[in-house]
Amino acid sequence: MHGQHPGLPHNAPAGWDLGAMYRIIAELLLNPQFRDDERVAQNLARLGESPVRECIARFLESPRSSDVDEYTQTLELAPPCPLYLGAYIYEEPSSCRGAGASGRNQFMIELAALYEHFGVTLGDQELPDFVPVVIEFMAVSLDRPERDGIGLRRRLVDKYVHPGIAPLRKALQKYESVYDLLIEALEIAVNEDVERLADEPIWLAPEVKDTIPQRPGGAATHNLYMAGGQPR
Repeated sequence: MHGQHPGLPHNAPAGWDLGAMYRIIAELLLNPQFRDDERVAQNLARLGESPVRECIARFLESPRSSDVDEYTQTLELAPPCPLYLGAYIYEEPSSCRGAGASGRNQFMIELAALYEHFGVTLGDQELPDFVPVVIEFMAVSLDRPERDGIGLRRRLVDKYVHPGIAPLRKALQKYESVYDLLIEALEIAVNEDVERLADEPIWLAPEVKDTIPQRPGGAATHNLYMAGGQPR
């Protein structure tokens, strides 16, 4: 896991402020008419020199980054590139009956429970897998490590956020969207996050328990496991 090491240049990954990176990306992925420009400026000032800052600077330099029509047509109204993470991880159910038991529905339930565990409350109008919400949560959860002794955050990053980035970028690139620069910045930040989390525990769902080899005659196990199958 990365730490702060003397002698590393300011733009080395160990010196990156991942929280600021996530917060500015989340803010810029909102509709331009609803962005908080002061919040953008505050977090931009905290980034220092990095590939993430370069992507964000290029995004901000483009007139299309503040074009409401560009945002609405690409990301919002019957969009070709919806800003919902589950759309890039799960296939849409073929029937209404299958929707309740679909992987995406279970994912949404898990996300909502994860937010609640970290003390985050969603507004009534927003879905848990809205990409700006997920990214904002990535920043919030970094600030609340005391709530994550069982590896819930690593599960979110490894199982959902990291795998969803590539298909989202592919969709944006197909339409030559300027918002690909933000998802490129997100990809860089998440890759660094994955490295920092490598030595942390990861929560495994109870149904995974039966697939983990157990020592003969061992004590009763719990439902929560750390990476590698060692009971917590």
